[in-house]
Amino acid sequence: MRVAMSSNHSPKNSQKKATSTTIDGLSGLRELRQQLRQAAPVAEKPATPAAKPPVAQVRQPASFVSSASPASSQDQRGRSERAAAKPVGQSPVRAGAKPSATTGADESNLPFRNPPPVITFPEELPVSSKRAEIAEALQKHQVIIVCGETGSGKTTQLPKICLELGRGRKGLIGHTQPRRIAASSTAKRIAQELNSPLGEHVGFKVRFTDTLSKGASVKLMTDGILLAETQTDPLLRQYDT
Repeated sequence: MRVAMSSNHSPKNSQKKATSTTIDGLSGLRELRQQLRQAAPVAEKPATPAAKPPVAQVRQPASFVSSASPASSQDQRGRSERAAAKPVGQSPVRAGAKPSATTGADESNLPFRNPPPVITFPEELPVSSKRAEIAEALQKHQVIIVCGETGSGKTTQLPKICLELGRGRKGLIGHTQPRRIAASSTAKRIAQELNSPLGEHVGFKVRFTDTLSKGASVKLMTDGILLAETQTDPLLRQYDT
């Protein structure tokens, strides 16, 4: 196949020289295509920028505060001051909450008791001279046994020693006697020694009679009264001595 290509003889192209190209078969087309590719200007590809090395991100400590944020700096300073003002090991106190005045037990849970009276001990009684040893035994042991002759002051002075130690605050001081007359007469005698009216600090409870006021601390009673109370209070939780 022979193809003749000539330039157009228009007035604009009159000065151009006519050219002719002869193409023989498929091989000629391939050569013509290759010549056109070589003659065409090659567009330069933009240079690929080199990959930037990864920037290591340094994790700042929690205590670091940037100077560019004054608000966060003030917050951090306020938290530091509050942490420094708070004592170690102390739980936070809510606003308006009143601190408890007692240690180990809540004073509001204790029953009402009258103010303790002035306690004196007759020096002529043998138990009064041994009250320091008896008080030490009461503090160290749950059960003690005091032996003494009749009239030595065991019945009247032991409840007063318990009162002097602070007993009778969490519960009553129980004092039993075998008969009603003995319970009532002992309560009157102890109240007389404390210079308080019967029932204010010391009272007695027998069948059909109860002289204890709400704030009393020492309760005289017969053995039968205490035995009957175990039906409703098996562990005798209303007594602390």
